[in-house]
Amino acid sequence: MALKIILTTNARRDIQQAIDWENERLTGLGERFLHHLEQKLSALSIKPFIGSVRYDSVRCTTTSVFQYVIHYTVNADAQLVTVLRVLHTRQRPLW
Repeated sequence: MALKIILTTNARRDIQQAIDWENERLTGLGERFLHHLEQKLSALSIKPFIGSVRYDSVRCTTTSVFQYVIHYTVNADAQLVTVLRVLHTRQRPLW
């Protein structure tokens, strides 16, 4: 059974900034990024433990084409994946 994906306010802001930045690089690239991100989030809902634990209980996994890291937690009891941040690999997660 698939777990529910929740995006925090920070994650939503990160995603919008990534879409805007990618579109500045090339028109339509932001939509491609979003498509790949949605595919990865769908995969996380089915296999939430594919990412490695990086700190505390926060797991990380990368997007397949773009260089972004998804920072998330898994609550198996609540059947919930909470996406905390979506950052370019060159960004530092400032919580």
